[in-house]
Amino acid sequence: MRAFRNLADADLDLPVAGCVICGPNGHGKTSLIEALLYPEVFRSFRGAADRELVRFGADGFRVEAFVGRSVAAGYDARTRQKKVMLDGAPPLRLGDAIGVVRGVVLSPGDVLLVAGGPKERRRYLDVLLALTVKGYVEALSRYRRALLHRMRATAAELPTWERLLGDAGAVIVAARQAWAERWTGHYAAQCAAMGESGAAAMAYAPRTAGNADALCAALEQSRERDRALGHVTVGPHRDELRLTLDGRLLRSFGSAGQQRTAALALRLIEAEAVAESGGGVLICLDDAFAELDGERSRKLGELIAARVAAGNQIVAAVPKASDIPEVIEALPRWSMREGTVSDGA
Repeated sequence: MRAFRNLADADLDLPVAGCVICGPNGHGKTSLIEALLYPEVFRSFRGAADRELVRFGADGFRVEAFVGRSVAAGYDARTRQKKVMLDGAPPLRLGDAIGVVRGVVLSPGDVLLVAGGPKERRRYLDVLLALTVKGYVEALSRYRRALLHRMRATAAELPTWERLLGDAGAVIVAARQAWAERWTGHYAAQCAAMGESGAAAMAYAPRTAGNADALCAALEQSRERDRALGHVTVGPHRDELRLTLDGRLLRSFGSAGQQRTAALALRLIEAEAVAESGGGVLICLDDAFAELDGERSRKLGELIAARVAAGNQIVAAVPKASDIPEVIEALPRWSMREGTVSDGA
């Protein structure tokens, strides 16, 4: 990695089983995890814009990973251009390079997946499906491009852009619905494994019927309203992944502990889904046990232990050695000080 946030330039060779990174808060542990996973979908898992990832005073950044194949991404702050390379050459499609690196981050901030607005859960779905469903990235790209053009289109152009939105949107909705139906049982099981006694469930909730013709009809009917409001009000960019406990929305009625349990369950099934689609997963624990009570911390440790036993690679960031959970205390230890990583805690 080069010129990434506050991190010192480095070439790192992660141990096969992973490692624990110890260091004070604010010294770069989360930024390192961000750099490790940037080549997954070529975006910050924290949602930061590329320009925000450039070290102060630098012209851009570059990160590269080798996991059987080489995948690299560079961003030029002067031109605001990003360049992705796969095995030393530009990929024919960006989707070909997405998912070469396969990882999941668990952190206290994940509670926003449950307590935050629908946008948080749509982003969760989009990243996960980009990694696990062939053609999803391309459909999402077509949809977003058509969304922009539709708001700028003349009356004569509207039907063309609405058809493109309908066709791409139908692919997106179908993939999201199929995933939610496939994994709702696993989600409930993970909530139960974390100690939740209520009936947990999730379901994808589209605002309009998901087939292409229905989406096109809804877009046509919403033209005047959309023009008045300045944005498109129907389509999968407005849909929701509903998370409930005993039939009540967790976002509105769940306790802080219940919301945290649900967020952890989402991340754990994310790791399971990515692993199921092929290959191991880099599971990053960014102070993931912080803010958990003793029972939830113990149960999360058991679930992480199962993933360690399954051969997944673990990178855990903790402020000090005493914060290392027992389940991963045998991993090699690295230290982080002022953006510099070194062996030994």
